[in-house]
Amino acid sequence: ISELKMAGKLNQVEPILSKFSEVDSIKVYKGKINADTMDELKSFGDELRNHIKSGVGVLFAEPEGKAGIVCVVSDDLIKEKKLSAGKIVGELAKLVGGGGGGRPHLATAGGKDVEQINAALSAVEKIINKFL
Repeated sequence: ISELKMAGKLNQVEPILSKFSEVDSIKVYKGKINADTMDELKSFGDELRNHIKSGVGVLFAEPEGKAGIVCVVSDDLIKEKKLSAGKIVGELAKLVGGGGGGRPHLATAGGKDVEQINAALSAVEKIINKFL
């Protein structure tokens, strides 16, 4: 049942893939989605990463009433630009009153301040640019 529910929710990734911004010619996919748990948010991150040929993806959600963030980075940018999802998500987590980290290709974070999700969403490009 949970797999079917998740399959239905994964369609939230499609609109995020269709609109992206660019930082120094790197595609940035970002958005707010509906995820009930951090595991679910991480699954969305995996799904997003599977569809990105080259770029950075950042998804925000409010699992269990807290701010949740997942960041994914394509392999080429890890290798060529030394970008790390762990470092990006760590900076974003500070904006929502939390912390987090992970590996260069996928990282998650949580925070207490859901009111700051939109501000953090607006800061994604600036934070990515900081690591270039």
